[in-house]
Amino acid sequence: MTEERELVLGGDGLIGSTLVRELRDRGHHVVSLDLKSGCDLRHIDDSPFADCDRVWFLAWDTGGAKYIEASDRQHEQYKHNCELSIRIFDAFVRMRKPFLFTSSQLAGLPTAYGATKFLAANWALQLGGKVARLWNTYGWEQPDRRSHVITDLVLSGLTERRINCLTTGLERRRFIYKSDSVAALIQLFEGPEQTAEIAGSEWITIRQVAEEIARQLGVESGFGENGGSEVMVDPKKPLSDWQPQVSLSEGISRVIEDARAYLGEAAAREIPALDI
Repeated sequence: MTEERELVLGGDGLIGSTLVRELRDRGHHVVSLDLKSGCDLRHIDDSPFADCDRVWFLAWDTGGAKYIEASDRQHEQYKHNCELSIRIFDAFVRMRKPFLFTSSQLAGLPTAYGATKFLAANWALQLGGKVARLWNTYGWEQPDRRSHVITDLVLSGLTERRINCLTTGLERRRFIYKSDSVAALIQLFEGPEQTAEIAGSEWITIRQVAEEIARQLGVESGFGENGGSEVMVDPKKPLSDWQPQVSLSEGISRVIEDARAYLGEAAAREIPALDI
């Protein structure tokens, strides 16, 4: 990879922050724009696009299942993601910069998240961009209403000394650790393929995840009576010559380490540690 001036839209998120760190470690100049750091991408001008060589379009109104499936969040997600798409794709038309858009396994589902991801992925391809379709990326993230299941389960085990899963845990995912997702995104952007699907090597139940977290923490696990949602869509066009490097056990261990550091910092600042 040659040195580039990188623009990362959504650079404070789970994948974006990992991507920003990796690109900087490679000696690239990186500008990160994110709502979390005060930049509303629905209202930016064209100057960031003029000053870069390529763009990574990761920003989205998203979160774990408890957020993207919430009935009272659908209108807001439709509105935010459509406004974001209009602004960013319009800039791509004018500025003609190479870009990569991150789609999702859930693209095309009848939810605000699924519908807008499907729209944007096709829009990106029409404009000549690259599209990566991701399955279930995980890693440590700020715990709140948007955080994903592994973060929530780890925090449950650390703070309550028990893994409390609200569902039966039989729903399945193809988990991929955040650094593996980033490695795949970079390979796709640098390579000849226009699209690729990026996923873990096998389907894993949430029960298996919870039990592995419980094993590593030395606590018990408990499960609810209601089934959780799952979308059994297998990747049909995987990224060529790429395989994930981080096992689920190792990835969970990293999340636990980061969670312990977060809880220690929260206690030192005397602020609430959880908001999930």
